Amino acid sequence: MAIFEISLLARVTWNLHSLNNEGTIGNVTEPRTVVLANGVKTDGVSGEMLKHIHAYYVWLLAEDKSNFCEACQKFHPQKADKNTKIKRTDTPEKAMEMAISSCVLCDLHGFLIQKPTISRPSTIEFGWALGLPDKTHRGVHIHARHSMEGRVREEPESIEEKAEDLEAEEKTKETEVREVTAQMIYHRPTRSGVYAFVSVFQPWRIGLNEINYNYVISDDERRFRYQLGLNAYKASFMRTDGAMVSTRLPHTENIEGIVAISERNFPVPVISPIDESFDKILEDLANQTPGIQIKRFSNLSQLSLFLDDLTKEELFKLNIP
Repeated sequence: MAIFEISLLARVTWNLHSLNNEGTIGNVTEPRTVVLANGVKTDGVSGEMLKHIHAYYVWLLAEDKSNFCEACQKFHPQKADKNTKIKRTDTPEKAMEMAISSCVLCDLHGFLIQKPTISRPSTIEFGWALGLPDKTHRGVHIHARHSMEGRVREEPESIEEKAEDLEAEEKTKETEVREVTAQMIYHRPTRSGVYAFVSVFQPWRIGLNEINYNYVISDDERRFRYQLGLNAYKASFMRTDGAMVSTRLPHTENIEGIVAISERNFPVPVISPIDESFDKILEDLANQTPGIQIKRFSNLSQLSLFLDDLTKEELFKLNIP
């Protein structure tokens, strides 16, 4: 089997998280809100956040950081645009070849170079993770940060000072509270629910210079990058890392869905798990379309095993004279 494309279509349950937010106004942090085609508002985690999580694990899982360009070695967002080797190239074709051949992350996750002006779309794509409207819950919780200001009081030096302090404390409790406590109140969102997740991986494009359509790295290097991309998917679900995880680390309860695989130059199907019958639709499409396979999984362990099996497969390669 030669892998052309892979789609990962799942329902993942995240409890008590705040992975993605609109922003903060004053002391209130607003959660992401999206509107579906039927007009229903629901919770969401943006594709940008999910792509960032995956890209981070691509970087983290690579033991040899010399396989990245100067910017990506430090996980810098400029990527290939900060690659000094590219500035020494004299054509867009050579700039594209240099960017792809010298960096795993630029190849897998795409880049934009200002001069010469070229771009490479990502081989890994993410949609919004959409909360199923009837299975998503939101709450806002108060978080207080206490200041130490006013907590430490000097001991009186004489009996007279002690008497004066005692008299002052007996006058009113309000004075005591004002002296002892200072705090800042924040309103932060917490969400729980089942989320529809969609992602596409295009292994056939790994190492491909899309200006002259030549592969600029070896087959072994393509396989290494492909395996790294699959392992980053595993890590992304084993520990989903986004916004506010220092105090709202998600309780990942379960994940179930389908891995769809295209073995020929035909796009892999993507049907949203928002639809209750998405798995039946995918099964019908696989039966009707030569070269399309589907694999069902009902938990993270099964998904992990499927991804491990896929790492052993060959990659589809364009045959251009």
